[in-house]
Amino acid sequence: MKRIGLLCVVFALVCCSWLAGCSAVSKAEPGQAPYQQYNGTAQDTATAGEGSTGETADANLSALADAPFMPADAQADQERKIVWTVDMEVETLEFDNFLAQLDQAVQEFGGYLESSSVSGNSIQYASSRNGALTVRIPSQQLDAFLSQVGQIGTVTYTNKSSEDITLDYIDVESRIAALEVEQERLLSLLEQADDLNSVIQLESRLSEVRYQLESYRSTQNRYDSMVDYSTVTINVREVQRVTTVHDQSVGQRIAAGWSDTLYQLKQGVTDLFVWFVVNLPYFLIWAVLAGIVVLVVLRFVKKRKRQEKDQSEKQSPIGPVPPPQ
Repeated sequence: MKRIGLLCVVFALVCCSWLAGCSAVSKAEPGQAPYQQYNGTAQDTATAGEGSTGETADANLSALADAPFMPADAQADQERKIVWTVDMEVETLEFDNFLAQLDQAVQEFGGYLESSSVSGNSIQYASSRNGALTVRIPSQQLDAFLSQVGQIGTVTYTNKSSEDITLDYIDVESRIAALEVEQERLLSLLEQADDLNSVIQLESRLSEVRYQLESYRSTQNRYDSMVDYSTVTINVREVQRVTTVHDQSVGQRIAAGWSDTLYQLKQGVTDLFVWFVVNLPYFLIWAVLAGIVVLVVLRFVKKRKRQEKDQSEKQSPIGPVPPPQ
């Protein structure tokens, strides 16, 4: 009986040990193990200065370089980063007035002008003026600004698109956080290092980390600007008659078509007349030159006929023929 009791006790101890091991393994299984940390201490750095030749520093740098980035799903609840882009085509009867009101609207909504170009002229027979403007508007004020543009001009086309850069933004944030941690560890190791080779290697790696940090921070600032300020491209065209939106009934479509045709015919005749009057000095110059050329040619022909007549009279044996009585 004593042997049986002893065996039971031993069996119970084995089971407890096995269950404790399984519990420890299960805690380490889910794949969310803590990030790899640097295990070196000041004593390790001192040891590197005493007898090693930078091997410990190499191991420290390798441990820091192998540290994984913060996983993207760790910040899944972060606010989404959306970049809005809008393309618009606008017609206006008063080109200069539209540009002035647009500039005022941009300032009222807290935006700024990124680029602007104007081409053409205001002469009716020639091509009208065209402008291409790119403005940056706070994303929260985007819809209100687009509505304001529709009030100062006639919008004929609008294309509004978005791009989700949340994952890219989180990735940049994670890399910045990891590099900042590595920078702090490198600075701590650099303060404790007393071996010249270790100091050189640590400073070299520290320079690389600082360069990468500046690059990622620049990217983050660019992302912030893209998200906070939407890009609106406006192509404005000066016209003599703005496009109107008609109902889809057959009668109204026919009436609108006749109206547009008559307007275009009238505008074409007007433009032709204006073009003729404006270019009249050139026509006068060409007319004078053409008249001079015609006179020269007529004189040359007349002179040539006279010479031929005189030559034929000289070659005749009976002399000139008297006129009939």
